[in-house]
Amino acid sequence: MTRQIVTAPDPVLHAVAAPVTGFGTSWLEDLVADMARIRREMGGAGIAAPQVGESVRIFLLDARRTDGTVAPRHAGIVPMVVANPVIEARHGDPEPGEEGCLSIPATLNEAGRISVRRVPVIDWSGQDMQGAPIGGRLDGFAARAFQHELDHLDGILITDPARDAM
Repeated sequence: MTRQIVTAPDPVLHAVAAPVTGFGTSWLEDLVADMARIRREMGGAGIAAPQVGESVRIFLLDARRTDGTVAPRHAGIVPMVVANPVIEARHGDPEPGEEGCLSIPATLNEAGRISVRRVPVIDWSGQDMQGAPIGGRLDGFAARAFQHELDHLDGILITDPARDAM
């Protein structure tokens, strides 16, 4: 099966994703490989499993282009795959920032981006692809991208009217 990007209003994008339990499996490796391929082809900074039609709690952040460079607006992203992510603490007052989303094609150009308020620093935890605990602190664009992808796992899109109330 070749996975492709899922676009709004597909119901999988509004469902709360199930926890990842099958760590170290070929299914999970194939899922993450498909997510990485689609993200790279589309040029985003991250992608969550629901965006490729799989309602499980895993996403990846990786802003590298096909030539290995990183777009200036994606500065600060360190490649990571996070299963079952949790934000342990939020630091600072929410700040507005322009965001796009691979599942909302109209937002993929500068004119279509949507302003979303997010805290500038987060402490997070989760699991790697083998199920081992991982975590840390992110700030700036990396914190924003993590929060954006976590929203996907909770069935929230940047176009949802209640998004800024969170």
